[in-house]
Amino acid sequence: MVFGEDSISFLSSLDVKKAVIVTDRNLIHTDIPGLVEKALPPGTESMVLGDVSEEPPLSEMTAHLGRINEFAPDWFLAVGGGSAIDTAKILFALYERPDLTVYDITPLVKLGLRRKSRLIAVPTTSGTGSECTWAAMLTVEGEKQKHELASPEIIPDYAILDPAFVVSLPLEQTRNTASDAIAHAVEAYGSTWRNPYSDAMAEKALEMILGGIAGVMSDPKNLELRNRVHIGASMAGLAFSNSQIGLVHALGHALGGRFKTPHGKAVALFLPHVVAYNYDACPERYDRLNRIVPDQLRGARLSDSLENVLGAIGQARSGREAAVDAQEFEADLDDLVLLASESTGMVTNPKDASSSDLRSLFMKAYGEEAP
Repeated sequence: MVFGEDSISFLSSLDVKKAVIVTDRNLIHTDIPGLVEKALPPGTESMVLGDVSEEPPLSEMTAHLGRINEFAPDWFLAVGGGSAIDTAKILFALYERPDLTVYDITPLVKLGLRRKSRLIAVPTTSGTGSECTWAAMLTVEGEKQKHELASPEIIPDYAILDPAFVVSLPLEQTRNTASDAIAHAVEAYGSTWRNPYSDAMAEKALEMILGGIAGVMSDPKNLELRNRVHIGASMAGLAFSNSQIGLVHALGHALGGRFKTPHGKAVALFLPHVVAYNYDACPERYDRLNRIVPDQLRGARLSDSLENVLGAIGQARSGREAAVDAQEFEADLDDLVLLASESTGMVTNPKDASSSDLRSLFMKAYGEEAP
């Protein structure tokens, strides 16, 4: 983890001959890819792939594998949010092992990566945590759901957390990615796989994010506050990658896959409701987290505080507010429940949930006017 102002200069210390820079369709029109190229050692050859869309399908993620194989890079640089970083992880794995399919990327299979190249992540959002996790999300054409791939071998070798790369992040993306990071910390802390290391990261992550996000929303160019939230979000990623997600993400992935709701916005809809549902399974832990919430936003319970926090940063507080169509939601509700029930988040949630519990949580998140 390389962090702080001008941490991008770390790239100049590496032995890089050929670098593939993977970024998205929005960032390719900014000066960010150029800043990354400029930071590379003199003489480095680079190939920039700048067509990653939001939550890209597998065919789009792998469209340039032929060009990459011909270029023969020794480094992959993921520059962007979760979609760009996840795409770079998959390209890195398939370039290293062209005999594999993406579905071979599991914790149970030794991949033997890093024979030809290595991987760096430079996140330009503060929240996904993908720069320090062993997971990658993808969608498949014709399927309204997300697939999660995981292997310790796709964790980037380095993550560079330079606040200059998030200072211009639009407020909507700032809000959504911070919501995701808050959910990561809370779920890591309540997970049945929690441990002292994930606990420490989750507590500190929540302290840093909640101590900075309101200020960032009112003063987006504040580099000090951006840095605080950026590091906190990465800590939240480290927390949940070492203890796993829970029911918030099981529900959020189902909704987001069906309705293309931005991930952070989707999980934010469920976070307070799931925390209230889980409360009797881990009251002392949630009460401890509640004491971290700033005084002006702290409610009687953590679920109340999270509602206050999300409301204060302008996050959507119902499915209707998040532009989820009522009739489509009603028609898809059974499928949403089934998708959530199949998520790995169900395994590590602190409280078991039945199908009727999942349905109830979907309805609560949609809002009182849900059909």
